[in-house]
Amino acid sequence: MVDYFYKSKKDPRDLNDELLKNAINKKTDNIVAFIRTQEQELLIPMKKDSERMIASQMKIVDFFNKQIIKHNDEQRAVYLTQITNINNLAEYLKRLDTAQYDKKRLKMMFSSILEFYINAREQMGMMTKQAEKDALIQNVRQQLNNL
Repeated sequence: MVDYFYKSKKDPRDLNDELLKNAINKKTDNIVAFIRTQEQELLIPMKKDSERMIASQMKIVDFFNKQIIKHNDEQRAVYLTQITNINNLAEYLKRLDTAQYDKKRLKMMFSSILEFYINAREQMGMMTKQAEKDALIQNVRQQLNNL
């Protein structure tokens, strides 16, 4: 507009100049028509596309929330079950290890009693009294009962 007034040497303050009014109205109408055209061709389709995109994004978010939350709950339940099973397995293995240790200890003690009996029996001769033999047997039996 400044260029127009500068080139045409017209005064914008002059309200009675019909050519100026017509020129300003024509330019204003051109600008408004351009804006309306841009609105029709660009802004309205862009707004519609944005609304469709937002609606589809909302559907995706809803589907995601329903499916993923459901899946997470299922995974949590499976995880808790696995933790319980692993704890049970660890307890069983601990008991099995303790039983193996007790078995090994029992074997060592039985072997010690057997060695004591064999050594004591070899030291006895033919002339050993039956009471000593019975005492040895009673001693070994008592040691076995103490296991």
